[in-house]
Amino acid sequence: MPSPRHERREDALARAILDRYLGVRPGEAVTIETWSHALPWARALVVAARRRGARPSLLVEDEEAFFRSVEVVGSRFPQRFRSGSAGRGGAHIYLDGPEEFPRLLGLPPRDRERLLERHDRAWWTAARRARTRALRVAVGDATPTAAERYGVDRDAWQSELLRASLVDPDVLARRGEAVLRSLRGSPCFHLRHPNGTDLWVDVVPRAARTDVGRPEPARGFVWGHVPAGLLILPLRAHRTVGVWETNRPAYDRFARTPVAVGGRFVFRRGRLAELAFDRGGEPALPPPARFGPGTVRPIALTIGLNPAISFAPEFQELGEGTYGLLLGDAPYRPGGERPRRTFLGALAGAEIETDGSPVLAPESGAGRFHRP
Repeated sequence: MPSPRHERREDALARAILDRYLGVRPGEAVTIETWSHALPWARALVVAARRRGARPSLLVEDEEAFFRSVEVVGSRFPQRFRSGSAGRGGAHIYLDGPEEFPRLLGLPPRDRERLLERHDRAWWTAARRARTRALRVAVGDATPTAAERYGVDRDAWQSELLRASLVDPDVLARRGEAVLRSLRGSPCFHLRHPNGTDLWVDVVPRAARTDVGRPEPARGFVWGHVPAGLLILPLRAHRTVGVWETNRPAYDRFARTPVAVGGRFVFRRGRLAELAFDRGGEPALPPPARFGPGTVRPIALTIGLNPAISFAPEFQELGEGTYGLLLGDAPYRPGGERPRRTFLGALAGAEIETDGSPVLAPESGAGRFHRP
């Protein structure tokens, strides 16, 4: 008998997205937005939607036409996608771009942000009203151009994103609940690491959220993302005191130095008092003298839950046992508007204590953790 055919990776991802993350039903509208370089993933989503009896629509941003438009019209031409598809409700899937993003490096940041903004305000209003379930799929972000800029192996990066995207969100939810249970009790935590991290934070337990990637429009979360797996603990910023040192890079493909390493953050009375990087860090987070005391504050502690993430650029904070300190210029409000300026410094292998006793401790070697 002939051997069974192995499922293509594009088809496996499409099935996981439509089944586990979006719960697409027969007859439902499914809009798939993609840049041209990610068409193989988008085509698989179209086919998978039709297999379920759904009604897929494919919107393509052709990269060459996009850059030609920038040359002819300028960097202020209208946003690409308007509100028409959002008003239908259903599911909405987005594959980001462009692949040749370095062609935008010379533009003023505000113009570049306008060009790359996914949707206009009317789209968001219509999406919330119709309770659209939208999902950003990141596997197409691992392009040869981005890998060269970051100095990583593109195939390994994309393979890790794919494996992490196939982790069942129900598994991530159970991991998040288990970690959250271990943290209950005192809201004040002490994080330590041999690299010099010695930080006290005060969390808001009632506002904690386990982000497993699924959009939840009924709770105000129109967009989800995959891969996912993050426990988010909003902080009482004024109670943060001590030192936070990262041991995971921070990636920004549009920064002058795209990989920031060796971040060291000193907090006094909840304010960022000192900041230094071994390399990079600009312009995502300029020195305190540039933005003024108290403007950027610690707004959330994150704990990674995804066992398939280990090195993937732009997603390292999702790795199980990796902690992140999120800084921003406004408080973190789940489901609300995001702060205008944010930066997340990631640290793997730290220990969390409360009342002098460990509640989460690192396993030997990697950033995985266990509950003592």
